[in-house]
Amino acid sequence: MKSLKNQLIFWLVGLLTVAAMLAGGFSFHFALEEANALLDQQLSQIAGSVDEGSQLPAMQARFGKENREEKKRDFIIQVWLGNAPGISSRPGFDLPPATVSGFSNMMSHGLEWRVYTMIHPDRTVQISQEADVRLDIATHSAMRVLFPFFVVIPVSWLLIGLVVTRLLKPLENVTDAAIRRDASSNALLPVDNVPLEVAPLIQAMNDLITRLSAAIELQRQFLSDAAHELRTPLAALQLQIENLSQSHTREDMDSRIDEMRRGSQRASHLVGQLLKISRYEAQQKPVVRRPVNLNEFVKDSLADFIPLADHRRIDLGLTHDDAAVVMGNPEDLRILLGNLIDNAIRYTPEGGKIDVSISVAGREVVVEVLDNGPGVPDELLPRLFDRFFRAAGQDTDGSGIGLAIVKAIARRESVKVVLINRPDGHGLSASLVFALAGGVAN
Repeated sequence: MKSLKNQLIFWLVGLLTVAAMLAGGFSFHFALEEANALLDQQLSQIAGSVDEGSQLPAMQARFGKENREEKKRDFIIQVWLGNAPGISSRPGFDLPPATVSGFSNMMSHGLEWRVYTMIHPDRTVQISQEADVRLDIATHSAMRVLFPFFVVIPVSWLLIGLVVTRLLKPLENVTDAAIRRDASSNALLPVDNVPLEVAPLIQAMNDLITRLSAAIELQRQFLSDAAHELRTPLAALQLQIENLSQSHTREDMDSRIDEMRRGSQRASHLVGQLLKISRYEAQQKPVVRRPVNLNEFVKDSLADFIPLADHRRIDLGLTHDDAAVVMGNPEDLRILLGNLIDNAIRYTPEGGKIDVSISVAGREVVVEVLDNGPGVPDELLPRLFDRFFRAAGQDTDGSGIGLAIVKAIARRESVKVVLINRPDGHGLSASLVFALAGGVAN
């Protein structure tokens, strides 16, 4: 795994160095050309100022007193008058004259010379300078141009390291915060001063932390609720087992076994309800919906509960049946409607009545389950969706989770649930409000 900081520093330093070298190379090239042009100009100016050679004796006398470096760097002047031998400012220098005026390069005694020749009607003047000397002068001039690059590049390396370190400091803070996190911590990663390009990643990680925290909290709450709610039926089963061991007659034993069977059924129902509410509250995968013929669906659901209603002599039936098709997951909708009907049967007294209706209004369809049970005080209606909440004064068997499951499924299926007391005060109305869908159900 490579370090982002080291890679940034490496590439930035490398690119800056290459750019500086290219810039320095071009600057050196142009400075060298400019120095050569200036030296060529000096050659032509000197040639234009030389007469028939009257200055040369003094120059020859001075030449003997100069040191070797000064002699080497000096210009050499040669003058030819007609057919007479040439005169040179450096004794013994015998570079032949060029045949045309202008600049040229010549070789003499193994050395290259830069030459400017000016041909007059009565004389020829030629100014020469050693090519190596010219290159040395031009190079020194160009190197003065490169000097700032030699200073700026190392300083830039240091500045790049400091800037990259400073820019990545917020990311280091995020990393430190992630490393120091406890497994049970719900704290979000810091996003202050984080680069704009990295902020979506940090935000996505924070969203993931939030979802994981919620899922862990649901699991923790489920375990706590399950332990709390299962304690009572398990204690009752244990007591019934002890009572069974003390039974002496067949009739007493059958009665104890029947009590144990009912207690086991209650515990099994509670476990099933707990698993359902845990599944629906923690489920994150997308809902797969398809068209559902609500009329057939409601009739099938009622048919499932007819035996239970008959057992308690409750009149369960469909009173209004508008044709309607909705979008939903059939399995979820079956549990949603089934819990409302089951809840109504549990709280409707024997010999009571439960009416189910399907009504279409505009682009909505309402499925209402209307019972004639005891109802619920108005101030307690919002709490009916809380897990394990049961209104006081009701001794009907139940886990207190059915309506919590209804709420979880309704939220998942985008269905509105409305609970109100009947206007006459005798019973409860539970309604599911769906969005009407087009098309034909399968």
